[in-house]
Amino acid sequence: MSEAAGTLTAAVDIGGTFTDCIIVADDGRVAYGKALSSPADDFQSGFFGSLEAAAGQLGHSNEDLFDSLLKLISHGSTVATNIVVEERGANVGLLTTLGHEDTLQMMRGVGRITGEPPENILKITETFKPTPLVPRHHVAGLVERVDSTGKVLVELDEAGLREAVTALAADGCDAFAVALLWSIQNPTHELRAREIITEIAPDAFVSVSHETSKSVGEYERTVATVINALVGPRTSQYLSTLDDRLGELGFEDGLMLMQSHGGMVPLQHGRRLPVLTIGSGPVGGLVGTQRLAADLGVPDVIATDMGGTSFDVGLLKDGEPLVALDTTLGKWNYRVPAVEVLSIGAGGGSIAWVDPQGTSLRVGPHSASSNPGPACYGRGGEEPTVTDANLVLGYVDPEVVFGTAADGRSIHPDRDLAEAAIARVVEPLGLSIVDAALGIVEIANTKMANLLENVVIGRGFDPRDFLLVSYGGSGPLHAAGYARALGIDRIAIPGEVASVWSAFGIALSDVRYHAERDVALLSPFDPAAMQSAYEELEAELLEDSAGERERTGGAVQIRRHARMRYEWQRNELEVELPLGELDEAALTAATGDFESAYGERYGSAALLPGARLEITSLRAEVLIPVGASKAARQTGQGAAGTEKTTRLVAFERGAEPAPTKVYDGNGLLADQVVPGPAVIDLPTTGIVVPAGAKVTRSPAGDFILTFEEGT
Repeated sequence: MSEAAGTLTAAVDIGGTFTDCIIVADDGRVAYGKALSSPADDFQSGFFGSLEAAAGQLGHSNEDLFDSLLKLISHGSTVATNIVVEERGANVGLLTTLGHEDTLQMMRGVGRITGEPPENILKITETFKPTPLVPRHHVAGLVERVDSTGKVLVELDEAGLREAVTALAADGCDAFAVALLWSIQNPTHELRAREIITEIAPDAFVSVSHETSKSVGEYERTVATVINALVGPRTSQYLSTLDDRLGELGFEDGLMLMQSHGGMVPLQHGRRLPVLTIGSGPVGGLVGTQRLAADLGVPDVIATDMGGTSFDVGLLKDGEPLVALDTTLGKWNYRVPAVEVLSIGAGGGSIAWVDPQGTSLRVGPHSASSNPGPACYGRGGEEPTVTDANLVLGYVDPEVVFGTAADGRSIHPDRDLAEAAIARVVEPLGLSIVDAALGIVEIANTKMANLLENVVIGRGFDPRDFLLVSYGGSGPLHAAGYARALGIDRIAIPGEVASVWSAFGIALSDVRYHAERDVALLSPFDPAAMQSAYEELEAELLEDSAGERERTGGAVQIRRHARMRYEWQRNELEVELPLGELDEAALTAATGDFESAYGERYGSAALLPGARLEITSLRAEVLIPVGASKAARQTGQGAAGTEKTTRLVAFERGAEPAPTKVYDGNGLLADQVVPGPAVIDLPTTGIVVPAGAKVTRSPAGDFILTFEEGT
């Protein structure tokens, strides 16, 4: 098979265990590849290994793939996330307004419980503040002050700034975060601080808060700025190495980076704000889910991604992903433009262990990740994981190959190794190997169901009103378990590409430039003032995107949003506003949308008809369509021999594994039905169909799992 020049779009998503790649031809045909993520070589072999595997499906070598064949490579990764979690970032010097040096350490007084599950919140002796992102001796207070209107009350003491920067650089700081009070209203002092830092330490990475986060909230803005500096040097080095290698292979079109707000930006733009790459992979999964939901005609969707390391959840309401007010990473809250995705440590690589205090079985949050990986990978891992349990229970095809890389790094699972690992928890618990494996799976399913409950019910929604979409390498194996616990009776698994779905979504993504401004506007709102503010934001965006708009030559789409709340209330919701000249009718419609959404989210009793409304933020976006909109969710369908054989599969504790029908998922015809109990094998994942459920293959290649009433 050969392709004309410039007809392929590629997307690569680096996860904690596997690196996934999708390549899409202009006619919608899809090829995919998986390779083990490779932190040891800065993720390079995983990136190019997955590309090579996908290229092989199209008949190309890794080299001639780049011989003017690709028109776009987009990239999402966990590189920045890992730097923060593993505390391997730069030595950051923090410059802040004098008197506010302890903002990070104080953490608004909630540092102990941030990110903790509800059952831990009252366990004061068992919760701790995290290690500070910046040690106290690397924090310097600057003499300066700007008020909330942007008026300079105290001029910046440049001599003191130079002294502080010189001392921090001498103490080993190779990155600087500048977070001054009210710089979002007047950035003059932060801009001057950056100039002076660059003079004294020209090789240092500099992060300034008014560019990193536009929101009110000194703590959240400072955290965002520090994390941006923390990950900046290593992320920039990684991206530069990657870009250089792509150039050597003949790719000259420019690498695109997936962002937490749901769009892509060119490499040079994204390199300044690497904090926006955190969570970019899971957000790609939401973009793909948005396309799937539109195809199925379903407006409300729960998107669930279970990979090797984590379980990620996002929501689509009325076809749009919910926007995050704050982002939580570990125990740190920060505020940047982001789609809301929440995560827990529950993936295929999550390690099962016995609590020595209560002799009870636990799963996660620690993961075997890609090195050594689950015990069954045969790479030196000895601890039992969820993947090992799935293999022992018969949910995973024993002949499957984990990963499709052509460089010998694909994995053939070993059941004996999996059983030996699970045996480590059998003796303390007094269980059989099979019952222990079922226990591991049940605990993982319960953890995921609890997160779903917190996300969906905690936001005022009934999960039974939603379609659940399950993807990731482990998701379809567990979907029936964690969905049924919440009464959800319909699940969609997006075709053959389910295990590489985040990469698929990244391939669909468009270039998106984002600008926002915090405001304090009370109803009745002034249409002229809001129109002027939006025009300023849009002019800024059009200037920023000029190069990309010229390069693509395509039409752009502009979108406007406003974040509203009742005056003096905390809960905010975002509504969309129309383009063109704003008038009273447009603002009345927007406030009606807010009240409708507020009543749906929090109940009609929460509405405050006599209260004034407040707009706290205005946001504008410029979208430049570049994504592979025709991408199919299957590479083939309807092959002969859909029923493979039977396999011993265990569904209930205390019962022996029973012969169970196994189907080749790629061989299922459109509208073909598979009744449970059964297992559907796919090349890089599988679907467990319990008794009382059935799976139907859709014409688009998706698998729709439904439960019979009463099951």
